[in-house]
Amino acid sequence: MKKRILLFISVLFLFAMPLLAQDDSHSKKTTNCSGTISQDGLSFVSDKDHRTWKIANPGALRDMEGHHAKLVYRLTSNAGEIFVTSASIVQEQPTVARNPGDSSFRP
Repeated sequence: MKKRILLFISVLFLFAMPLLAQDDSHSKKTTNCSGTISQDGLSFVSDKDHRTWKIANPGALRDMEGHHAKLVYRLTSNAGEIFVTSASIVQEQPTVARNPGDSSFRP
């Protein structure tokens, strides 16, 4: 009887080991951030804290290299690396030069 119980527990432990060893390489929480994508598309610099992140899936940012973008991402298990779930290019507003001495700006 003891051998059967021991055998059952060892078989149960054998089947449970792969489940315990699974690596969840992505966190469940997504984060929104805006910043600039590098020219090679492998890194991202956030506007808020100017932190540089390595992109785990650079294919998600194809044709956005060098642009200012808004990303939705999850942190990966590797430090300083993010997994991008969605991205969109932010249209930058053109800056208008104002000259207070110009007659069009006088009250």
